[in-house]
Amino acid sequence: MMIYDWKNVMIYIFLCFLRLICALSPGYIHPDEFFQSPEIMGGDVFGFEVFRPWEFEQYPQCRSIVIPALTIGLPFKLLKIWNNLRIGMGLTDIINSYSIFLTQRLSFFFLSFVIDYTGYTIAKLYYPRNAIKSLLVFASSYVLLIFYTRPFSNTVESIILSLCFIVYIKATTPTESQVRKQNMSSSVKEEVSANYAFLLGSLIALGIFTRVTFILYVFPIGVAVLYHVFLSPRTLNKNWTEKFQELIPFAFGIVFISAICVIIDSLYFGTLKLIDNGVVLTKHHIFEFLSNPITLLKVEWQGNLIFTPLNNILYNLDSNNLSEHGLHPRYLHIYNFTLLFGPLVLLTMKDLNVSFNYMRFTAKKRYKTVIIYSGLCGFILLSLIPHQEPRFLLPLLVSVVIVPSDRLQKLPKLFWLAWVIFNAIFTVFFGGYHQAGIIPIIQRLQYQTIGFRNCEEYEGTVRCDIGRKIIRPVVKNSSSETFITNIIFYKTYMPPRHLFCYPEAWRDTNIQVNIHDLAGRPIRILETLLLKQVNPRRQLITPNLMRHIHFQRRVDGNVTLRQYERTLLVTPSTTDLSIFEEHNELHSNSEIKKIELVLIDKYWPHLNFDYLDRVFKHGIYLNVYAVTQR
Repeated sequence: MMIYDWKNVMIYIFLCFLRLICALSPGYIHPDEFFQSPEIMGGDVFGFEVFRPWEFEQYPQCRSIVIPALTIGLPFKLLKIWNNLRIGMGLTDIINSYSIFLTQRLSFFFLSFVIDYTGYTIAKLYYPRNAIKSLLVFASSYVLLIFYTRPFSNTVESIILSLCFIVYIKATTPTESQVRKQNMSSSVKEEVSANYAFLLGSLIALGIFTRVTFILYVFPIGVAVLYHVFLSPRTLNKNWTEKFQELIPFAFGIVFISAICVIIDSLYFGTLKLIDNGVVLTKHHIFEFLSNPITLLKVEWQGNLIFTPLNNILYNLDSNNLSEHGLHPRYLHIYNFTLLFGPLVLLTMKDLNVSFNYMRFTAKKRYKTVIIYSGLCGFILLSLIPHQEPRFLLPLLVSVVIVPSDRLQKLPKLFWLAWVIFNAIFTVFFGGYHQAGIIPIIQRLQYQTIGFRNCEEYEGTVRCDIGRKIIRPVVKNSSSETFITNIIFYKTYMPPRHLFCYPEAWRDTNIQVNIHDLAGRPIRILETLLLKQVNPRRQLITPNLMRHIHFQRRVDGNVTLRQYERTLLVTPSTTDLSIFEEHNELHSNSEIKKIELVLIDKYWPHLNFDYLDRVFKHGIYLNVYAVTQR
């Protein structure tokens, strides 16, 4: 038996190592993994120029800043503090695209182990012989390996929901010593600890401010709490006053955390002004309040409060708003459910059918009733909403694994083989393939946009060495030379601007970086933009200059400016660029237009960047030396 346990422990350790690899892999699942948290915090903490999504920009705002600040903002803040300490000791600056990417992924890598803890704890309480099997199912699911290691708000929603499960169970289920000492029922706890009640209320409030859909998943837990306080057999000898008193810590937790979130959001979005000794505090003080909320009592308040979950509900009730994000058939979540959990779906549905006879709050395994109803409530009610994406169902993972956990030991080898193959395929696809060229390319381009030096004239162009990050750009004036880098993304996901590490304060200096995200727009728009950006030249750059970048001098009519410009096109290697072969203005015998084309390789985008020069028909010169390693 001991050997068998150690075998499973070694498998789990291997899966944890695999999770770390997946967390650091370049797979890019959906823009929200960057734009719901890291993009915002990259601007707030580091002062980078970023793209702020609509939830944080439109009025009234629909997304709370509290969770992004806690899960990404604080790690970014720690990275910034560590960097400042290094600089103070005379060491190099470590704030770059890679360190920022590493910080946000590692933050969620460690947070993902909350799911391991809660799932294993629940299984161990009721199915101790199958607890390790349940843990291995959690750890081997590509949902945990890939989605839970990305900074999605859905990931945080799932983690908070799992914590609600464990807190509810511990608050309402007596320990073995309590059962023996008080001779009570083994399924009903006489008194709910005030600490557990307050913690559960706090988690529920925090979950609602994370995503408003959390209400759908946590609703059965709320009903179970009310049943336990007011209607369970243990309350027969209690009056209503005693019952309401037991509910006070739970309600106080909800109100207290909600009040903190409302105040922080109102301060951050500027609807509420706090004045301390005549000084108006801004959103840059957000981390001070998170570390010491009691300081809010010492300031004067002016303005209005903003309740972001309510604004989110009102926004999504308008079908016109949902249509802007895409409308889907209401059965799509059936497909999404299967896409996420594969072979586990059949097992869960079969066990769910058996469990219907026991799904009562009076059942001995009441915790299982709550977990089942949580999954059903979330799935069914989310299916009524016409905008449906697979990640909306991420909180179902705990329900899908725990429901059949008592039968895991009896499953045939065929099931485990199907489970391994299913998760291996989607782990490789989403972790190592899906849009996986964007992040490595940005990491390589970062030093070429704000990390070049020793610029000099070279065969009609200005050649610069790729070096360390520029610390102090020159404020632009009539005599200063300006270097402009235009980067065009075409047929890719949205590029996270914060990974370029371009400070917002540099916009009026001699170092300019312009990001153009064309997404899937018609190629004629790309053509028009390139004609504006790319200057004619008469001499090709030799292909052996792999450690340098080149700028062309900008010409406005007959006037030669002290401005130097380069344009890069980032697009998949499968993109059809044949239109440029036929465009008379992009090539001729006397003039050749130069485009630096950054090709995202078709299969392994993070491995193959150092392509040889590609020469298309009619002399269009396309090269990729701009993305070579430093």
